[in-house]
Amino acid sequence: MASSSEIIPQEKYAEKIIDILKALVKSAICQGFSKTSFLVRDHVKYIKKIRSNNDPELHIRYTAKKLFPNEEEYYERVQKVHTRYEGEILNHFDELYALYYKLSKEPIHRRKRTPIEADSILADLLI
Repeated sequence: MASSSEIIPQEKYAEKIIDILKALVKSAICQGFSKTSFLVRDHVKYIKKIRSNNDPELHIRYTAKKLFPNEEEYYERVQKVHTRYEGEILNHFDELYALYYKLSKEPIHRRKRTPIEADSILADLLI
């Protein structure tokens, strides 16, 4: 099972995921993958998607739960990347998957709002 001894402030997971994705892409390019390869393009797309999201932290939490709904799925994905990649790329995948798996186990915290705030949000949405 994944374990991460590094403590990351709750609001900084998106930045950490982006850093790992960047390192993964850079390693892939250094190991000879072209900028048009699926590995490079797909992970650059993930970075852009996280950055452009209104709530990057919530987005990565939902992504984590979608990627790793259970421990079996985690081990399956890890096994797949271990058969396809090696070296630094594999290390970055392991780090990325460990963090996503950790996030998939954490509950998603939603900020509660007052009825007045809810009225204001509802009014904005109805415009």
